[in-house]
Amino acid sequence: MSTMKKVTTNFFMDILLFVVLMNQAFTGILLHRFPPELADTTVLGLTRYTWGTIHWSVSILFVLVIITHLVLHWGWMKATTLKYIRMRSKVLLASMVVVFLFMFLAPYYVTRDLPNRSDFSVSYQKTTYDESQRIKKELGGTSLEPHSISDPWRKSPGPSEEPQSDNN
Repeated sequence: MSTMKKVTTNFFMDILLFVVLMNQAFTGILLHRFPPELADTTVLGLTRYTWGTIHWSVSILFVLVIITHLVLHWGWMKATTLKYIRMRSKVLLASMVVVFLFMFLAPYYVTRDLPNRSDFSVSYQKTTYDESQRIKKELGGTSLEPHSISDPWRKSPGPSEEPQSDNN
């Protein structure tokens, strides 16, 4: 591969890596701030379950992009590892494969006794909907209807309050 083509490929790969990483950060923070009890509520038009699916899908994409990035930089990795750690490239590759397999397969092993996600999703959404209704009553009328992220905890108008229109 010519030097110019390699630089261009690395440039676009790094941009893709950055975009995917920022998506991971965004969806991760969103999921952290979006309580599971509000499963019937939407943020930016999507439920928490859908945000979790997006986060998972982008996680897989992130792993694929990282692997591609490592393949593109394999020569540099071999030279640097040999220079500073004194590890041969086959040992480096074997170590990376072991770490990858552990990090990818360990979550499946430690959650093996939990219900299958596809079997659980319908009952989870029903349970969290029921729980959200209970919380709604406890909070005294907090609206859990779909809304935008700019106003996530709207209060429903009380019996003596008039709803405000957006036409002011």
